[in-house]
Amino acid sequence: MDNAIAIGDIHGRADLLEPLLKHIHLNYSDTRVVFLGDVIDRGPDSKDCLDMVESELERNSASSLIMGNHEDLMLRFIDGGTAWSKSWCWNHGLTSVASYGYEGYEFLGEDGYMYLRGELAEILATSHQSHVDMIRRAATFIELPDHILVHAGIVPGVPMEQQDPYRLRWDSKSLIAHHGSLPKKIVHGHTVTADLLPEIHANRINIDCGAYQSGVLCAAFLSPEASPAFILSTGVGGIYSIQDTVQPLGSRIVACR
Repeated sequence: MDNAIAIGDIHGRADLLEPLLKHIHLNYSDTRVVFLGDVIDRGPDSKDCLDMVESELERNSASSLIMGNHEDLMLRFIDGGTAWSKSWCWNHGLTSVASYGYEGYEFLGEDGYMYLRGELAEILATSHQSHVDMIRRAATFIELPDHILVHAGIVPGVPMEQQDPYRLRWDSKSLIAHHGSLPKKIVHGHTVTADLLPEIHANRINIDCGAYQSGVLCAAFLSPEASPAFILSTGVGGIYSIQDTVQPLGSRIVACR
């Protein structure tokens, strides 16, 4: 139970997630999988990605989903609220809506931004209830023996039980700006890494490799007994493993059969 595989921002790239999960099931079948959020939006196959997440949570009861800011936006739209709460559409929500087979629900507001009609919220909530319920049950963070898994980041110095859930989903700035030590190493996504490969820092690991645009989906194998190892999915037949966290990134990538 102490070992885990964290998967970074997927953003609708089912073509990257499917081979990654097959690789994990073949090589790490008993290891819990933690999805760091932003499963949906931007890429073309959000519905299929949520189907795969749902299947993994059913396959392994120890696996978990952490809510990202894009899942947060989807729920805000479904639950109604202020105009800002309904801004999922112009935060790439249209790609998710299209993946469910819906179109024609968008309209241009007086402020010039695109919004989604309210009737779509009820359709999603009723016709795709299992996805909505799964997102509602999503964790804000997962704590492991040596790591804390979160979507965006934390506020250093604040105990985890006192962290603002909104900032855990939306704000990486405080964490990225902090170069001091932390009680446990933070594993996060939300902010795309500069070189589109995992970033390893003394106090945090960023595994958002910008899958929706880079074609690289990153997972991190985390164990209290070893340094993190990374699995990169670049699509069918393109699974790579970073085995040694000391060597330069370019020499750490080897084909993983």
